[in-house]
Amino acid sequence: MTPGPQDTSIDPEAQAQEPGHVLENAEITLFGDNGSVMQSLKTPRLIHTPQRSETWTEEPEAVLYDSENRQWLASAAVGTLNTATQALLLSGSARLFAPDEGWQLDTELLHYDGLEQHAWSDTPVLMQQPPQQMSASRMDVWLNTSQVRLTDNVRGTHPRPHNANRNRHESHDFPSPALHCTVRFSDTFISVSPNQLIFPGPSGSGSRPFRS
Repeated sequence: MTPGPQDTSIDPEAQAQEPGHVLENAEITLFGDNGSVMQSLKTPRLIHTPQRSETWTEEPEAVLYDSENRQWLASAAVGTLNTATQALLLSGSARLFAPDEGWQLDTELLHYDGLEQHAWSDTPVLMQQPPQQMSASRMDVWLNTSQVRLTDNVRGTHPRPHNANRNRHESHDFPSPALHCTVRFSDTFISVSPNQLIFPGPSGSGSRPFRS
């Protein structure tokens, strides 16, 4: 006697792992509740898994928008985007760049919450606007307030401006690790704890005092 058809149940967990779309030279745009663009991403190749609202991307180039519609650029070797929560994870030479101010942040693993417009990394980070640079073990970036917080083992160097009285090649260093510092991109203000360090303002505004 030949057995009849057997019922086979579908494993929901296995189904959730199955990619639904594979696209090349693709672009994704995510919008907020008010219809404004929150972030967009270009990639030469993506794999989308609809059951998990998750998109894996190769060499992603993302544009992140803050509440004033300013653009922040992010890139990495690999990215994973959750289209439902707007959570973006960039890994492998991840970079966040603020074009208006010229600041660049480099790390190996960068998280971004598109709804809160907050980026962070728990891996070592280097922040630089040549010739000045700072490094730390962790960072947080709040796009809407243009603030960066560097935490643990904070180190930095800032050369004196050319119009300073001292040697123009002299640098202000704080090689001893600080607990944390806060950077406001809008006025190039850097506060370092337990000591305080204020960098010169934008070109032409004159230098600001260094405080201890």
